[in-house]
Amino acid sequence: MHKSFLIILLCWLTNSIVAQAQLIVGGVNIDTLNIQYIELIGYKRSSLETSVWIDFGRGFDGYKASEFLKPINNHQSVRFFSIVEALNYVYKNGWELVTIDGTSTVPSSTVYHRYILRRRNQAVKQVNQR
Repeated sequence: MHKSFLIILLCWLTNSIVAQAQLIVGGVNIDTLNIQYIELIGYKRSSLETSVWIDFGRGFDGYKASEFLKPINNHQSVRFFSIVEALNYVYKNGWELVTIDGTSTVPSSTVYHRYILRRRNQAVKQVNQR
């Protein structure tokens, strides 16, 4: 009986922590900003890691921008394995894919993939207001 209670409590705590995930970009919690769209920019670093940035209105410069990393274990950051993993992560945090903005190449021949996303809850509010 005691073990069952601890397992249930642990599952509940884990779900509570996951449900409170936030999108922190360069030290800014973009979930608290009055913005509707973001651009997710990413490129494959290796077979195991992908670099991902989020532009929320401050522009993107691959040489100066803070990389967006998924926080785990008290804000320790970990890179995404793929761009799709990053898209799934931001979807779980309330953003939906609107369009794929294509790719761009910087002088170093690095190919960046760009995705435009909007708040999911905003789309629902607009439909309900009509």
